[in-house]
Amino acid sequence: MREIQPRFAEKLDFLALDIGSGSSIDDLHSFAQEQEYPWPVAQADANMLRAFNVTVQSTKIAIDGNGVIVYRAGYGEGTTEEWASIFEHISDQGQSK
Repeated sequence: MREIQPRFAEKLDFLALDIGSGSSIDDLHSFAQEQEYPWPVAQADANMLRAFNVTVQSTKIAIDGNGVIVYRAGYGEGTTEEWASIFEHISDQGQSK
């Protein structure tokens, strides 16, 4: 994700959510800085995880401007090319920031 995020940063929002590691939000921010993540981090609550049907760590979800999940990938799934195609599709539809 890190390699294609800059290409879409002006058009789409990126966010990393912690799904219950037990880390504080300060720890998450520190980790993100250490890893040089260019996107914000936050903590998800149980209601959010249920709403998005997230049951495993490293679930990646693309949501369009209408709030519709248009792509989902688990750990190790979703190539850079697949994500770039999804992001192109979302941004081409004008459903961006």
